[in-house]
This record gives sequence, structure tokens and C-alpha cells, in this order.
Amino acid sequence: MAQEIKVKVNMHSQKCRKDVMKTVTKLSGVNEVSVDLAKEMLVVIGDVDPVSIATCLRKKQWVANIVSVGPYKKKEKEADKPIGFPIMYYNNPCQNGYGQFVYGHPPSHDGGGCNIL
Repeated sequence: MAQEIKVKVNMHSQKCRKDVMKTVTKLSGVNEVSVDLAKEMLVVIGDVDPVSIATCLRKKQWVANIVSVGPYKKKEKEADKPIGFPIMYYNNPCQNGYGQFVYGHPPSHDGGGCNIL
């Protein structure tokens, strides 16, 4: 069963982030890896031993501390949510006579562009 493992790793740059990700992805059973550089947090999802993650990082001279281990909860994808479509009009933006562009005019009945008098 897949689990979510959070590990705090001392990272200071994008190169550190890349090296940590390379090191962890080599382990068997890893399904997904994400790194938050600002929080210095590594999140590993998969069927892998948390101690093996910390040991692998420590062998590469990284300071790694296991923060939490728990079951992986799948997040609802955005594709599953209903999509709300914005109201779209067929007219292009036009000037209102004061040097400002106006967007969102409803289409005119004669099919023309801006109807500014």
C-alpha cells in the first residue's frame, strides 16, 4: 500500500534539490517525489521504507530527518471537477470614446463591431 513520507532535508539551492530528487528516485517502490525548497521538505509517495530513504540521503552526506509517515490520500484531480465556462462575447475590445478600451460588450444584433455613437 502506498504511503506518504515527509522528510526534512537541508537544501540550499536548485542543485541541491536536483541531487536529492535523483538520489531518492533510484530507490525501488517510489511512485512520486516532490521537493519544496522553501520549506526544505521532501515528500515521497510509494511503497518504500522511510528508514531506507533517510539512510540513502545520509550516505550522500545530506542531513535528513523523517517528519511524518502516513497513508497516501489521493487528491481530487481538477479534471474531475465541473468546469465553469466564462461568458464570452464575439466582439473585440473597442474604445469607448474616452481613450479607454472596453471589453465584454454583448454582441450586437447586426453582427457588427463596436456600436459607439
